[in-house]
Amino acid sequence: MPSYRRNYDGEYFFFTLVTRNRISIFNDNRWRDLLSEAIKKTRNQWPWVMEGIVLLPDHLHMLWRMKSGDTNYSQRISLIKRRFTRAYLGAGGYEAVVPKAQKTKRYRGIWQRKFWEHTIRDAKDYQIHLDYIHANPVKHGLVEKPSDWPHSSFHRYVRDSYYEADWCGQVDLPGNVEFLGHD
Repeated sequence: MPSYRRNYDGEYFFFTLVTRNRISIFNDNRWRDLLSEAIKKTRNQWPWVMEGIVLLPDHLHMLWRMKSGDTNYSQRISLIKRRFTRAYLGAGGYEAVVPKAQKTKRYRGIWQRKFWEHTIRDAKDYQIHLDYIHANPVKHGLVEKPSDWPHSSFHRYVRDSYYEADWCGQVDLPGNVEFLGHD
C-alpha cells in the first residue's frame, strides 16, 4: 500500500480533488452551488485565501494561500468534501458504487478518497500552477480559451488586469512532469 506523505511546510498550496470514478457531478448548477456553499462555510470556519480555482465536470483545482504557521489544509479539504457530500445526497444526488470494505468505513461514492497536494515553491511555481488552473478547461477540450469557461477564477484575474481576456491558455510547463501526471 502506498504511503502518502503530505508537506505541511509552506504558505501556498495547489490541490486537485476528483469525483469518484470521474462522475461528472458538476455539470449541474445545483451541485456546483452546493460545492460553492461548502467551500464558503469552510472558509468562514477555517480561513484561507483562494488564489485560484477552476471547477470542471469531474474535478477541481484550487490554489490557496494559508496564514503563516497554519497549514491544516487536510482538515479544510475534509470539511469541504463532507459538507458537499451531505448536502448533495440530501438533495437527491447519486453516488458511485463503493467497495464493501470502504462501506464499512462509511466512505461514500462521491469523491476519490485522497486528494493531490503540491506545495508552491516560488513565484515561478505559483505562476505555472495558476496558469494550469486557468488553462485546464482548454486542456480537457471543454472550451477553446479560458475566458469561455465560466467556473473559474480566470475572470477575476482579467478584471484585475493580470491576464488578457483573450489569453489562450497555452502553458509552458518545462520540467514539470510530476505535476502534469496529476489531473
